[in-house]
Amino acid sequence: MRSALFGFGLVVTVLSGAARAEDGGTLVIEEWRAPVDAPDAGALQVEPWGGEADGGSATSGVADAGAGLSIEPFVPEGPDGTVTAEGPSASAPPHEPTARVFGRLRSRLGVDTRFDSLRGDPLAENVFDFRNRATLGADVKLSDAVRLYVEARAWWRASGQRAFDRTKAVLELEPGEAFVDLYTPRVDLRLGNQVVAFGANAAFAPSDQLNPRDMREGFLFGAPEDLKLPNVGVRAATTLGRVNVVAAYFPFFKASRYTVFGQDEALVQPALGLKPPRQVDPSIEDGLQPHLLETSRPMAWPWPGDFGIQATTDVGDVTVGGSWIWINEKLPRVTLDPEVAALVRAGTRGTEPDEAVAASVQDRFLAGQTLVTGAYLRQQVFSLEAQALIRSAQLDVDVAYTPAQTIYASDLKPLRKAVITWVVGLSQAADSPFLYNLTWVGIAVPNLPSEDYLFLLEPATAAGAPRTVSFQALFALVGYAFLDERLEVTLRGGFEPIQRSWALAPRIAWKGWPRVSVGVGAELFEGRALSPFGYFDRNDQVLATFAYDFF
Repeated sequence: MRSALFGFGLVVTVLSGAARAEDGGTLVIEEWRAPVDAPDAGALQVEPWGGEADGGSATSGVADAGAGLSIEPFVPEGPDGTVTAEGPSASAPPHEPTARVFGRLRSRLGVDTRFDSLRGDPLAENVFDFRNRATLGADVKLSDAVRLYVEARAWWRASGQRAFDRTKAVLELEPGEAFVDLYTPRVDLRLGNQVVAFGANAAFAPSDQLNPRDMREGFLFGAPEDLKLPNVGVRAATTLGRVNVVAAYFPFFKASRYTVFGQDEALVQPALGLKPPRQVDPSIEDGLQPHLLETSRPMAWPWPGDFGIQATTDVGDVTVGGSWIWINEKLPRVTLDPEVAALVRAGTRGTEPDEAVAASVQDRFLAGQTLVTGAYLRQQVFSLEAQALIRSAQLDVDVAYTPAQTIYASDLKPLRKAVITWVVGLSQAADSPFLYNLTWVGIAVPNLPSEDYLFLLEPATAAGAPRTVSFQALFALVGYAFLDERLEVTLRGGFEPIQRSWALAPRIAWKGWPRVSVGVGAELFEGRALSPFGYFDRNDQVLATFAYDFF
């Protein structure tokens, strides 16, 4: 269902920029220092220990008779009289260790605007969805050469259908980013659970695929820091002349998180024509999701993991660069059983499925037979990028070529095709109460056979001749902060012109209390049943949000 996720991913990442670290308190541990001016001891004088920079004497000699005996600083020497080590104050003083502790709670309650699902429908929509995320961590700079960052995350979600049918709750506890930074004169290293960002555009860069995504976080209200999942790896950054180079390696595979059925953002929506079995109890429903579409996973190290390298440099006022990644796709290549594929074809064409086939699929599922196979294939992405400041605006451009990527035809038949992607973004770069972010995303798939059209990305009328598929979408964020930035009004949206589907998310937030933010908003989706945004048309909802910074 990569193509379903393709359209889904274009919407779920509507963001205004990269995540920002929350500010917290600072603990400073000061070092002990001896006084520079030694007390007078009569004929005996004790001079400060150190070089000339500290007021001491760095040369050896006998004090004149009137001054008495002088005890000079000790400087170790080798057998040949050369200095072998310097005193502590001959170099720069050690860095004062600092620690920043941070924590935040974010809550979001969504209530559906239309309770139109029938009770007992296997794909009935949720009428309420209550999500809570908490983070707690510390950022410790031990010295100029060592930094330690640790973070823990908790995610609790409760949801239910009309009349409180199939009400359920799930709790997930997992580490967030947790790494050690080592700074050396030549190379900076980061070791541990981390997020590595490639590309110029913070939200849509096609080269930014080293980390998996959490596609359960909604389309327009998901926080940027929640959309990318950290993974265990190593990152190295260095400068070669005028070129900045970043290389990353993730030896252990981690898949993107998504929901197949049972939630409003699930891949299987009513327009697809599939009915999941009702016998799955809601208490285990969400726990099954990560493995429903896969039958194998990539091996861990020493098998190849995910590699990436990026190089950037400044050419005048423009930062230009390129990158290459060689990765395991983060979503499985799913092949459906012929009977399941027949049900999908009937659903996407708007015809009634064969009852005998539907009953057979249900019986085979309950018998434990394999109805789908899913594996994660290798993928390369070659990308060019550019970034420039134009007065108060920032312009981002990304262009990428993928020799072979998994996409899906209308009946969810997997295809391996070359894909060209371009992203052009313009955003506010100056400090201002007015905020905007405009992004144009384009995708081209050459040499598509005449009998196929791409799921969600093309209308059915596109089939009939070999062609190059061109999909385009526009995303925007516009906002303004009033009353000394205590009141913030924003509007996020996406528009896909070919099938004329769109999504909007207005929001009003009040930030007038210390460390507290509250808000109200909505999510609206419109379009044809099998268009990128119209696929989720039934999921309109009103929302209330709350955020509290612990420190």
